[in-house]
Amino acid sequence: MNEKEVSTKMSQLRHWRRRALAALAAAPLVLSGCGWWGADETGGQIDPPAVDYVLDAGFGTEWDSLETAAMPAQGEEAPVTLYFEDGDGHVVPLSVRIPFEPGIARKVLSWMVEGGPMDGRLPEGFSALLPRGTEVLGMDISPDGLAVVDFSPAFADYDPEDERKILEAVTWALTGFDSIQAVQIWVNGFPLKEMPKNGTPLDEPLTRAMGINVEPDPGVHPSLAMPVTLYFQEQSGDLLYYVPVTRLIRHTDDAPMAVLRELAEGPAPDSALHPVLPAGTEVLNVDVHDDTVLVNFGPGLLDDDLYPVTGEALEAVVLSLAEQTGKPKVQIMVDGKAGVTVGEERLFAKPDAKTGADQSLRHLNDLKDPGISGPFRLKNPMMGTPVSGEMIEGADRLARNASMPTDPACQTPRPARRSAA
Repeated sequence: MNEKEVSTKMSQLRHWRRRALAALAAAPLVLSGCGWWGADETGGQIDPPAVDYVLDAGFGTEWDSLETAAMPAQGEEAPVTLYFEDGDGHVVPLSVRIPFEPGIARKVLSWMVEGGPMDGRLPEGFSALLPRGTEVLGMDISPDGLAVVDFSPAFADYDPEDERKILEAVTWALTGFDSIQAVQIWVNGFPLKEMPKNGTPLDEPLTRAMGINVEPDPGVHPSLAMPVTLYFQEQSGDLLYYVPVTRLIRHTDDAPMAVLRELAEGPAPDSALHPVLPAGTEVLNVDVHDDTVLVNFGPGLLDDDLYPVTGEALEAVVLSLAEQTGKPKVQIMVDGKAGVTVGEERLFAKPDAKTGADQSLRHLNDLKDPGISGPFRLKNPMMGTPVSGEMIEGADRLARNASMPTDPACQTPRPARRSAA
């Protein structure tokens, strides 16, 4: 790339940063068109064979990025986060360890290609989004954080229904590195102005402002909307994992409280996702101090002895608040006291630091090889014991039986959300 092209890309990136939020707020206006917020995606799924992993859903994983942590020696394993499609059509982060080499961001994309190194190693129901045969011909990362990625022509050979998912997967995977803030896509040495199948515009660099698994709220006018990215849980057999969802809600100056309100309302009815907080959960206050978000729940959070809130569910609260605020620490309190008792464990007695300095999500849904044969097993990273299906079913029942609150900021009641049956 010559000096003039680099200068042009830097100008685009600075311009894009100013426009990103406004563009996202206007997103519902083009939901039925061929732009970023394309038509409903319901493509068929590929079910690769199960392999021998335990999914450690967020705890005990390595959250420092390769840019801020000690650089591994070449050939040593390095933690990275890849993005794939699950059996319900969600774009999901999965973290693995791959052999380190210079230019590992480029290698991350190669591991997300159908038929690539993850072929046969994905959880049941998961599939790669980058088309088979796709190669990364080159990647240039500027000092301003713009990654220009040049794919081979096979990149354009995809199912039209996967177009937006491919863009989300590439963008969120690369922006997981501190050195990358935005992504520009090229094919065979030339910049793409739009995606070849549905015509999604690519005249601006892609950032996380585009959202992921985007869910508009029909009760909110586009001009009044703001995005919040929430983490819910999904279960496939014995596999429990987190799924990020960007929801467009009515604009508010109190984004942290809005995140908690949306988490309590739960996932969309047709999403197959599981709630992480009971509907009507009381939040006494939420404050942001320096690098920490303080959340104080009411005493009722722990009142249900039969189906108590789990540590994994509260971790989804931490992830959601960290993603929205960019703060590296979240302190959970109940009735003014730090910490939550789950089983025999006292959790969140100190702020939960799961993030890097300027990126909110680090190596989520960590796949670990236990060195045994057999299908996927679920290991509860909080308790060291299997999480039963009854726990998930109980959380669903709790959400369904509770009354769903309406948002007082809206002129009309917000449509009730429930967990998947």
